[in-house]
Amino acid sequence: MPKKFFLIPDRESDGVTTPNRYQGYRQKTDLTAMPAAVLVAGSQNVLTNDADRVAIRKGFSLDGEANATIAPVRSSFDWITNRGTERHLRLWDDELEYRFVASDDIVTWRRLKDGFSTTSIINFDTFWDTTELIDVLLFVDGTSNVYEWSGGITTFASATAATITKEGTTSWAEEGFYTTGTRSVVIDGITYTYTGGESTTTLTGVTPDPTLGGHTAGDVIHQSVRTTANTSITGLPSTLKNQLIAVLNNQVYYGALNNRTTYTSKQNNYKDVTFSSPRLPGEGATVTLDATPTAFVVQEEQMFMSSGKDFWFQIAFQLSSDNTKEAVLVQRLKTGAGDAAQSQAMTSKTKNEIIYISNEPTLDTLGRVENIDTSQSKPISDPIKGDFDAYDFTNAHVVYHKNQIFVALPVESKVIIFNIEKGYWEAPQILAIRRLAVIDGEIYGHSSAVPETYKLFDGTSDNGNPIHGIAAFSYQPYGRRDAKKIFDEFLTEGYVSTNTVLSVVLKYDFGGFTSIVEKLIEGDDEDIIFSTIADGSLGKNPIGSQPIGSVTDSLTGLPKFRVVHEVAKQAQDFYELQVQFESNEVNDQWEILAFGPNIQLSTNDNIPIKK
Repeated sequence: MPKKFFLIPDRESDGVTTPNRYQGYRQKTDLTAMPAAVLVAGSQNVLTNDADRVAIRKGFSLDGEANATIAPVRSSFDWITNRGTERHLRLWDDELEYRFVASDDIVTWRRLKDGFSTTSIINFDTFWDTTELIDVLLFVDGTSNVYEWSGGITTFASATAATITKEGTTSWAEEGFYTTGTRSVVIDGITYTYTGGESTTTLTGVTPDPTLGGHTAGDVIHQSVRTTANTSITGLPSTLKNQLIAVLNNQVYYGALNNRTTYTSKQNNYKDVTFSSPRLPGEGATVTLDATPTAFVVQEEQMFMSSGKDFWFQIAFQLSSDNTKEAVLVQRLKTGAGDAAQSQAMTSKTKNEIIYISNEPTLDTLGRVENIDTSQSKPISDPIKGDFDAYDFTNAHVVYHKNQIFVALPVESKVIIFNIEKGYWEAPQILAIRRLAVIDGEIYGHSSAVPETYKLFDGTSDNGNPIHGIAAFSYQPYGRRDAKKIFDEFLTEGYVSTNTVLSVVLKYDFGGFTSIVEKLIEGDDEDIIFSTIADGSLGKNPIGSQPIGSVTDSLTGLPKFRVVHEVAKQAQDFYELQVQFESNEVNDQWEILAFGPNIQLSTNDNIPIKK
């Protein structure tokens, strides 16, 4: 066979090279039986980017202050209020904190409330307060209480013995502070009640005397959290350990992980779960499941409840023909053993479907299938089934963001990503993340070790540490599994930063049985770089040597490289070849466009394998 370059991810047919795409990461199929452009086990910290190239991922940067306390972030919630402001919360140790961004863009995480159990998990949802005409945050922590927060945050301007004036021209009410009921604010850990002034910039009837607190201009003020015991929620058992909460049509659903009965509040009143017989529209309700609940999810104007290890239930209300009564409809969906969600944290939603980690375990979607009226579940984790079977999903968290599904696996110190648009899995990302968050439209991660939060895929290092990127591709027999091949040149094309030294590892036969050869791509090697300069202004360079103006053809700004490495033919006969790209230094940046050897059949035959 003629000697020629076999380029990946291009495919050749009758001597014509046709562009093809990388095909993500797979683990289930044998390493030697997959298409050439597939990443396999051993790959980490690389992604396929928008330009359809395999690239080392971006790093992460600290969001807020560093904290070396050994305590993971156990719970979190991201809330865009009806006022358009973002509120982000995280729980660690006994502390529930909110994210505050100062006028100089400095981020701090500040205490909202402490005293929670150091092992508790908090679940959240939002509820519309028809009196205050604002949405409020409701949350439960496994105790017999329901907590409420208005989300009000502002900064201190001045005070008198009985007043507090905020900075800015907006009123307290416009910033989301309560205007009715017993209400209070917190400044520097001191709680002050107030009785009026919410429609202005000055609260009145303030106690105790705020001038004794030593507060200065710019100090952060937040609304206090309200606590409602189950004994003050009509119809809710006083000893129910509230662990699950969800809101649909402004009715609140409560559940405990050890109680099969779930409770639904009256519409617009989360403090009353009672109902008449026959039940009237908008009243409370109870539903007894076939096993204890594990997750509540709203989809298609209906509440879905995961139950036990196996079950999903669809809960809906149906008006009578005369619109005077309302029935509770409970439908158990068709599921198999292990099909229930493992936890609330392992449950999320895409645009059209529920996504969750089942007890099998698999990553499943739950939604309507064409021509089937009831919701059906289907797995999407099969291409990496071996990984899923081996992973420890303890405290895992699932989030949908920008057409991708992110799964944080804190025990494994990994984040795995399913790319919905491209229909494949990315290689695992080595990240010590327990909770995921979406802040200002970007993906963030809360640490699985310490009370820190990071902006993910940001910068070129992991908070100053190197990113160990490995792109390991499937073994290729180059058309003949039974014949030995040989080559003496290997082409790699892509993009690389000048500081990067990228290793190209060639493994001849399975596991490098025959030999392993390593070559280097040096980003500062001018002989292999093909890149326009950043500034092509007149007078900067000799006429004709560079384009005029500030231009670059690179989509990422990295210099383009093309290199052919020469390799010795001796003792390199092989049946199959694996190619691996690797780097592990701070600020490395590289992307692989295409690669391949000038392959030909060896003159040595395959007699040794004939028996």
